[in-house]
Amino acid sequence: MFFTGCLPSSCRRIESRAVFPADSLSRQIAAHIPVDTLALPTIITAPDLRFPRTVLFGNDDHIYVGDTEQNKIFIFPSEGASHTSFTLPNTSFPWLAGWQNDSLVVFDPESRQFHFVVDTSAVASLTVDHAPANSLQYALAAASGLYLKAVATRDTTHYLWKLDRAGIPVRETVLYGSSWKHAGLLRESGNRLVSLSGFHPWALFWTEDLIEGPDTIRWWGFDSPMLRRTYAFEQGQGRGPPLITSAAAAAGEYWFVLNQRAGWLRIDIYDRAGMIQYIFEEANPGYLKDFYPIDIAAKFNPDSSYHLAVALRAPTPSIRVYQWTPPKKD
Repeated sequence: MFFTGCLPSSCRRIESRAVFPADSLSRQIAAHIPVDTLALPTIITAPDLRFPRTVLFGNDDHIYVGDTEQNKIFIFPSEGASHTSFTLPNTSFPWLAGWQNDSLVVFDPESRQFHFVVDTSAVASLTVDHAPANSLQYALAAASGLYLKAVATRDTTHYLWKLDRAGIPVRETVLYGSSWKHAGLLRESGNRLVSLSGFHPWALFWTEDLIEGPDTIRWWGFDSPMLRRTYAFEQGQGRGPPLITSAAAAAGEYWFVLNQRAGWLRIDIYDRAGMIQYIFEEANPGYLKDFYPIDIAAKFNPDSSYHLAVALRAPTPSIRVYQWTPPKKD
């Protein structure tokens, strides 16, 4: 669901240290935030878990995982002691789009179908047939409706739709510019629809009816050694920019952003305005070429703590579950 681009361990070496002025300012902001260590996670895996592409917390405190290689949906308890799994008919790539009431909404970009799942069975389905061919498709199910983003791989015109329960667009927004700027997940934040970018440190915000927006929120304080390669690509060097963040999730007061590193997990935590508040890394970070965190889910708990679930494609397909309690404010 992403362009190839390049990962931190595979990008062509760029000698120039130049970055965009906004990225330089972000680095200065990040330099004043201490890097804390993530607590040891609960690691969830299964013998037949191969490619955990999307992850969601359920209303029942279980963790739901869409595996796009096994074509399965896994359900794990938060402690990972056991699991169940199931498949959906005519679904090759189960993309967990979100929840609507008690229905888990699953999107399959190959058949272009949304499935509404209760327990482990699809109780309703709808087909979306207006997305352009040769496009990357990102889906979101929110209380306000269904959304679909189509990012063209061979054009500079892209689309974002709000759909009704029949799959018919009730609102269309055209996105212009490089495909790299729009390739990224859809999320919701309060009553706002959010389009993430995997290759640039910003997100676009609309009202849930797509009438107002987009507003651009930059991740102020995002620091990455890959930003100079982003700059080099924009200057015409290289075939693709680096993937700097594969996913982000909003919960409570914060955004939790995966900051790609070549071998260890880093999570940047921002307030809802996009200003960095905390930085967390794994203990004893070290280089590991085949390391790929690909999605993150966040849940705000009644005791003011947060649960974070991070899906890793490699080196071992797994879900890492973290608990974090923000320090009390003065």
